[in-house]
Amino acid sequence: MIVDFLSDLQAISKIYLIAQKGKKDLEEEYVSNVFSDVNNPSNTSSYISIRNILENRLNHQIQQYNMNMNKGNTTMSMPVSELHGHVNTHKELSLNNVTVSHKAQHGYIAASLHDAYIIILNRPDWWDDRSYMKFFFNEDDPGKRNLRLIGRTPRLTLSEIESNIAKILIYFEDISIAKNNPPAALPLEDDEALKGNGLGNGSSIVNDFSDKLMITPFGRQYGKKIDGIINEIFNSKNIENAALHEEAQIAEMASSLMQIYKTMPGSMTLDRTRDMLINTVYYLLAQDYGLKLFTEKFFYDDRRIPFSRFYHENKDQIEDFVTHLFMVFFEETFSSLFRIVRSLDMKQYACAFIIKRIYLTQGETLPVFGYFLIKSIARYGKIKVL
Repeated sequence: MIVDFLSDLQAISKIYLIAQKGKKDLEEEYVSNVFSDVNNPSNTSSYISIRNILENRLNHQIQQYNMNMNKGNTTMSMPVSELHGHVNTHKELSLNNVTVSHKAQHGYIAASLHDAYIIILNRPDWWDDRSYMKFFFNEDDPGKRNLRLIGRTPRLTLSEIESNIAKILIYFEDISIAKNNPPAALPLEDDEALKGNGLGNGSSIVNDFSDKLMITPFGRQYGKKIDGIINEIFNSKNIENAALHEEAQIAEMASSLMQIYKTMPGSMTLDRTRDMLINTVYYLLAQDYGLKLFTEKFFYDDRRIPFSRFYHENKDQIEDFVTHLFMVFFEETFSSLFRIVRSLDMKQYACAFIIKRIYLTQGETLPVFGYFLIKSIARYGKIKVL
């Protein structure tokens, strides 16, 4: 998660290479884009070392690429338009769990090296750099040149990357200060104002964190409502009551829900099914174990098969099942919000907002299955969780 976070910031670049014998697809390596002197990076030994590594890789890759593409000249620069096609092919085949061809693999490797190299070049007109032209033939639309090949996000300069990292560090420091110095108790009139605001049981909510999102227009309008629902999920009697259920009851409900999920997943929202689902979700939120023990307790019924084998064969299906339970639960508990927030962009923003508020308000006490709730929110909002 941290590596992906740094990759999104472009603090590091992921570069790919052919995996060792016996492994599928590609392996990842990382190069840093953070240097002590971003204005004159070529004065630092780390910059020179990383640039040399990338250029050596590119010298090797250009030969491998042209050989795999059956081109007569193995030193010919690689067309960016071709790399676009290989990236798309690689992603499609990877998503469908299909063996990726060597052509697509080498195209994807070259694209990752391209993205890392244009950041390291640190020039606004990197496509005119002589060393770049030795490796790549750029015939892209000028308006799209600043987009990286993998991920299609804008390429940042080294100074922009350093600035973004500085802002993130300040943000983390603010959170740390807010955690260690909780705000004073609300005045009586403010405390009363928070009651009866339509947030479940009407209890007042005290935020332990200073979150600038709460003063955005969206945060001002919906922040208290979202915090109220989160508070109701994690701090209500529902979890305590669910923990009192006998395992046999939960096993019966889980078995019934699994059958419905396999045959008629749309029926999860029916009244009787929904009640079973909500009880099961609250029961899981009350536990301190994860998916593996849940599988052993409620789905492992053929003792002739070793549990390790059973879990390996069924893990993905059970994980999808649990995620689906939490997604239906999320839609149900936040239905009052999404009756108001309807556009796709606003729904995505709302989901990101909710995930952040869960981390900030419940982060230290978040139960193991709380991460399935976060995963389901991300899937509902079609967003990636760091």
